[in-house]
Amino acid sequence: MRKEYGYPTLEVICKASAGSETAIKEILKFYDAYICKLCLRTFYYSESGKITMQVDEELKGQIYTEMMKAILKFEIRVK
Repeated sequence: MRKEYGYPTLEVICKASAGSETAIKEILKFYDAYICKLCLRTFYYSESGKITMQVDEELKGQIYTEMMKAILKFEIRVK
């Protein structure tokens, strides 16, 4: 059985491509967990020798920036 994720609607996508700030935030929020998973990095602490997995916030910001650019360039063609 497939899990339903509640994808962004066509209306939200159209508004986002037209430049609506709230619609863009909604799309970015939908993909936030996936982006965080992609941005996981291993960090080493030299003093204690501890190793942890953390989200690389700089990389996450870069991905968000590129996604916003792609959303604004996105065109919907209706046949």
